[in-house]
Amino acid sequence: MLSRILALRYLFSAKSHTAINAITVVAALGVAVIAAAMICALSVYNGFEALVADLCSEFDADLTLVPCEGKTFSDTESLRDIILGTEGVETLSATLTEDVLATNDRQQIPARLKGVDTNYGTVTHIDSIILRDTVTARTILGAYDTNLPMQANVIAGIGIAYQLRTAPGFATPVEVFCPVREGKISLLNAEDAFREGRLWCEALFEVRQAVYDDEMLITPLPFVRHLLGDTLLTSAYEIKLADGASPRATARKLGERLPGFRVMDRYALHEDAFRIMQIEKWITFLIIIFILLIASFNIIGALSMLQIDKQQETQTLRDLGADNAFVRRVFLWEGAFISGTGAVAGIVIGMVLCLLQEHFGLLSLGDGGAYVVDAYPVRLIWTDVIWTLTAVALVGFVATSVVVLKIKK
Repeated sequence: MLSRILALRYLFSAKSHTAINAITVVAALGVAVIAAAMICALSVYNGFEALVADLCSEFDADLTLVPCEGKTFSDTESLRDIILGTEGVETLSATLTEDVLATNDRQQIPARLKGVDTNYGTVTHIDSIILRDTVTARTILGAYDTNLPMQANVIAGIGIAYQLRTAPGFATPVEVFCPVREGKISLLNAEDAFREGRLWCEALFEVRQAVYDDEMLITPLPFVRHLLGDTLLTSAYEIKLADGASPRATARKLGERLPGFRVMDRYALHEDAFRIMQIEKWITFLIIIFILLIASFNIIGALSMLQIDKQQETQTLRDLGADNAFVRRVFLWEGAFISGTGAVAGIVIGMVLCLLQEHFGLLSLGDGGAYVVDAYPVRLIWTDVIWTLTAVALVGFVATSVVVLKIKK
């Protein structure tokens, strides 16, 4: 206790040289600025991650169930009963996705053809991203005519529709070519190796994610199954959870009941993208720590000059019986007060800036609507505050120890 009281007195008492006060203030301000920058940088990464998750949530279901081996499985009533009988599951939709070659108006591009059933609009929010207010996914996808099995309506991503030169109401259909899954292929007649279907564009959707907008064609599930030659073929069950159900707990229950399947939430479904964001976030964190290490030289300088300035007081303490460990504790607390004051001030400033940005959008991304959001998205997470405080405390302790360990009897 006495060492802390003396450290506070040394911090606020008059010094023989005003430069010592200035260096001490600069050291604390340096720590504060870097701590605030760390909070803001981490919060921006969190904001972009949350933004991507929100955008994907319009297209992806709460949970997606796929086979552990292979691309497809058979859609059976017994399998559906197991899933629907699991606590937390409200409903599901069967989907079948296949890579195809899409052509129109002499444009040829690879695409992902996704067949969905009429329940797809229930398990996802696709109706909110369709660019025609007067139609829904159910009305478009439910208009499949079994008498014309190789023709169907399609909801196209806005990017791929532009590349294919198609839009709702166009008289020319999009033709898709899919490799034959079974049987022998004759090199003399290569056209027999593909099955062809026609898709009439009835609506466009926009997720503002290239993986969807530039590649995806959504069409009735029976059309894709007929194109692939199997009426039960399925590549995934997309699952909607009941209100209040935990995605992680429900996924664990489904995994236990269906060991041959893998259950993924939205984050697991886009694991690579979110992992890259996390890597970028923590690399930025390490870079800021490196800057903090450079700024810690101000703490070393301030403590060194304070030690020289207080030599007479230090000698008086020794004459009164204080040992070397006590003197070191005084200056150790001195360094802790300098770095701690800067850390707390910086974290508070950073949190205030993040809250202002979140509610008022102080820092804009630019005009013209070229971006998904108008201002930098931020999301303040308490674990980042703890990481920042821990990093500043460790660097401050190391900087202080460099000076304190040099104190001699």
